[in-house]
Amino acid sequence: MLIGSSGGGKTTLLKLLNGLEKPTSGTILIWGKDIQTYNIYELRRSFFGYVFQKIGLFPHMTVSENIDIVLRLNKKNAEYRKKKVWKLLEFMHLDPRAYLDRYPDQLSGGEQQRVGVARALAMDSECLLMDEPFGALDAVTRCELQAAILRLKKELNKTIIFVTHDISEAFKLGDRIVVMQEGLIEQIGTKEDLTTSPQTSFVQQLVNSGLNH
Repeated sequence: MLIGSSGGGKTTLLKLLNGLEKPTSGTILIWGKDIQTYNIYELRRSFFGYVFQKIGLFPHMTVSENIDIVLRLNKKNAEYRKKKVWKLLEFMHLDPRAYLDRYPDQLSGGEQQRVGVARALAMDSECLLMDEPFGALDAVTRCELQAAILRLKKELNKTIIFVTHDISEAFKLGDRIVVMQEGLIEQIGTKEDLTTSPQTSFVQQLVNSGLNH
């Protein structure tokens, strides 16, 4: 879980992990290897699933096509793709019979984001990168999707790197929380670490805002 104020470097860190930005110094290791030694396109397809801040569904494609495109790019056969899309929609609590042929503008914001998560899961990636995926949603929908992420973590045992600016969300979803400010890490720890032993005044301020929420 990455948390901090706007401009703190959270999204930039995700872009560095996904190869959308290159580090000016230091090394990013995946399974002990420098990320720059990998084929970045293969890495994105096989290792990382990405859930965008603004959802990013293709408006001219149906729900089925939006999820299926990842599988087609990875040359999965038609029967496999059909079954996988159906299974992913069911996992995200969207009835395939009702949603397969809908277009994004026929969905609510919460439904669109569920489809976005389904698409990110399509290749069974090792790690999901989620960039403030629920920031634009109403409180009820946000709570429902937070519950879906907790279920995803439990049932699929995925590593999830989740960016948020909401400390309450970080406390609810995060096993380990990284607090960032101005491109620097202020503290890494559990909810208990941050609440009982904040290491900087910025962390203390964040914790207080969450406890008073």
